[in-house]
Amino acid sequence: MSLVIDSDILIYFLKGHMEIVGKLSGYPTEALFTTRINAAELLYGTYNSSKIGQNLTRTSSFLNLLTILEFDQKASSIFAEDKAKLKRHSMLIADMDLMIAGITKANNFSLVTNNHKNFDRIENLKLERWL
Repeated sequence: MSLVIDSDILIYFLKGHMEIVGKLSGYPTEALFTTRINAAELLYGTYNSSKIGQNLTRTSSFLNLLTILEFDQKASSIFAEDKAKLKRHSMLIADMDLMIAGITKANNFSLVTNNHKNFDRIENLKLERWL
């Protein structure tokens, strides 16, 4: 099974959260992915920290271990369709979350996240709940 790891889970891993470290360590690296959106969110957190140099080295090294999925044509079409559906039901969520979901669905992977409040709104998005 291939998994897309959301930013919150990546942060838990980088902070040494034992449950998350254990679960991620149980998967081969070729089964673990993240998105360009998640990578940007992690890098933003790094540049917004008080220890930019130290955190940038750590974050970059970690991201180099994962395959980063891009926001391509298929993902953008899924994004647009999901956003329109959510808007019709007055249930919009942040575009970055919709982009992550679009990438995940385009690749037919499951998303590992602790952000159930938003991602539960998206039809046909496979979610893994680790916390």
